[in-house]
Amino acid sequence: MAEIVVYYSLEGSTEIVAKEIAAALNCDLLRIETIKKYASKGFMKFIHGGGDVFMNKKPALKPYEFDASKYDTIIFATPVWASNFVPALKTFIDAHKDALKGKHFNLYTGFLGGGADIAAEKLAEYLEIDGFENHLVLIDPLKSLLMKIRKRLRNSAKKSGEWHELYLAVGFSYCFKRNVSGLCKISSR
Repeated sequence: MAEIVVYYSLEGSTEIVAKEIAAALNCDLLRIETIKKYASKGFMKFIHGGGDVFMNKKPALKPYEFDASKYDTIIFATPVWASNFVPALKTFIDAHKDALKGKHFNLYTGFLGGGADIAAEKLAEYLEIDGFENHLVLIDPLKSLLMKIRKRLRNSAKKSGEWHELYLAVGFSYCFKRNVSGLCKISSR
């Protein structure tokens, strides 16, 4: 069976990481987009996005193609809004609730202000699962974190004695130098 990364990205950072995960796993990628665009800058970004989270809204999505029967593992990628996953994922999950039962789930969350663990708990509860097999959290991934990771990965073979493996998502591994482990958090059940 196959894997797919299903993601929502407002400003592009989640998209960058979702594409990296899909490329590393050689798996399918599905971007979900809301019909009504959220503001991506300024105060209105927080009012509209956070408001939809608090009001438990499920925004309409642009058309997409998804056949859950093709996949045994779903990797969700979401920014964290108000210590929660994005409302667009609720719409997606509701549209495929029965078809998602029995699947394996992994999660990537990116954030600036915190709440990734709470967002993961809320998403697991919404999916009616005990938790995610793996959860990757990156803090402010747009501020060159991804570039730093890529550079360190390229150099890892040269300095293998200074590196250790951390397993992310479902079975692929990246190597991080010990002194940068504070830049990300990986948890696994």
